[in-house]
Amino acid sequence: MQIIITPSDLIIRCIFDKYKKFCIYDKTEEDIKQFVEENNPLSLSEQDAYAIGLLKIIETDNLIHRFNENILDILQIKSNIIQDELFINKNIILKEIETYMLKFPTYFKAPFNYKVALEDLIKYISEMNKKIEKLEVITVKQKEKVFNYYKSLDIKKCLNI
Repeated sequence: MQIIITPSDLIIRCIFDKYKKFCIYDKTEEDIKQFVEENNPLSLSEQDAYAIGLLKIIETDNLIHRFNENILDILQIKSNIIQDELFINKNIILKEIETYMLKFPTYFKAPFNYKVALEDLIKYISEMNKKIEKLEVITVKQKEKVFNYYKSLDIKKCLNI
């Protein structure tokens, strides 16, 4: 199966960062910028579409919901059980939040409703970062290494869902 899609379709579905990582990793940033600006249709194999997550995504301009779903997935996949409670490594969750906006390159010319959704998302992420800064950091020592965690439940509470 071949799938025809444009770069803007990938960006709107919040998977451009994965496409960049898995499919055009050998291109320069200038080539990628030109690729996005031209917005020519491209063909994806079923395997590439699966690898970047296209086959499980629907288009929406509710970017806050999409962000929340991403954070919930990270909590589900990467949380650790320590003393019968779920904890998420502080660095993992902060990096995920910090890098989420890489899904939307600055040179992408978004339609109006999407621009508004992006602005709302930026505000939402900023508010979430403020909430997370106030959370208790749990320090756990394992085999001579010290790890900092947040309670996964506390991170969930920071999401407006």
